[in-house]
Amino acid sequence: MCTRAAISSFISDVSWIFIVWAGFIKYLAANQSIDMKLFWRYKIHHILFWLLYFVCWTFFSVRFNHVSVETAFLVTAAWFVGQAGTFYACIYFLVPRFLNKKRYGIFSLCISAIVLLTSIFTAACTVGLLTPVTAFNIPLSTFSVYVLIDNYLIVIVTVAVRVINDRIKSEQRNQLLEKEKTENELRFLRSQINPHFLFNAINSIYVLIKKDPDFAAVTLAKFADMLRYQLYECNADEIPIENEIAYLNNYIELEKLRKGNTVVVNYTIDESSKNIAVAPLLLIPFVENAFKYVSAFAAKPNVVTIAIKYHNKVFTLLAENTTDENNLVKEEKSFSGIGLENVKRRLELIYPNRHTLEIENANEKYSVLLNIQIP
Repeated sequence: MCTRAAISSFISDVSWIFIVWAGFIKYLAANQSIDMKLFWRYKIHHILFWLLYFVCWTFFSVRFNHVSVETAFLVTAAWFVGQAGTFYACIYFLVPRFLNKKRYGIFSLCISAIVLLTSIFTAACTVGLLTPVTAFNIPLSTFSVYVLIDNYLIVIVTVAVRVINDRIKSEQRNQLLEKEKTENELRFLRSQINPHFLFNAINSIYVLIKKDPDFAAVTLAKFADMLRYQLYECNADEIPIENEIAYLNNYIELEKLRKGNTVVVNYTIDESSKNIAVAPLLLIPFVENAFKYVSAFAAKPNVVTIAIKYHNKVFTLLAENTTDENNLVKEEKSFSGIGLENVKRRLELIYPNRHTLEIENANEKYSVLLNIQIP
């Protein structure tokens, strides 16, 4: 079977194509179609490949070696046993048990033994079947070397693809775990914000009920809108900035009603601050903090300044408040009791390398400047 030896590398080429094709099918199975998952689960692609293998090699043997279909089929079966055995022993037994566990010595010995045995088996069967019926005159030892080289090529490609595939799966798994960890952490950080705000809002309504029932009714309506926002609109990763600003409007109105004339509120929103999306409940800690720690001067103004703008793809929030000795802000205890580190962590998770946070606490003024790059 000179022709067989001459074109033995064809099996390796087909095997490479098969392995790449199988990897592509697996990608589709994992990302797109339920039917493809079943296709992969029941190894239907393996069956189709080996059927194609038998048909092609039987055809080649009949045409180029001029043997009967029965003999060609038996020769192909011998090659199938040798090469399929090598492939499956390597990919499903040796790689996971030894190579993945970094037992390289045992892996090398086992794979060498399997390749040697299957190569001798394949060469012996081929020589034994073809010599009596054809002019096949290659010595068994020489032909065994051809088969050995071919099987080693299959092993090299198989191991390389399996290692790459395992690494890709591992990276995907790690990314999924990291994503789940980040989402859980964000939910936890957000949950730390909401209860404190609810507590403040309820206290504000309680105070207003005693002072003025009409104001209390207005405040309760605004509080209902804010609660509805938290319950139904803050589950998405990002929301329109208009929704977040509406939420801030209600909160600031509530604080103005609660504090009355004791605090001057400078609240400005640039016209450019629209048609962008931000993370929900991201701005309220800074605004709430400004009202919580605003000064209580009797002889000079107590001022809270809130400014929002969007310019050159940068969203900016400025939150300032005057401070006195009684309401002096300590950074580690600021931000409505949730801690500055909490706020920083949430920004890092949502906008990594896309934000700056500048905090200044001096000259009876506490200032927070947040910049976020939003393309």
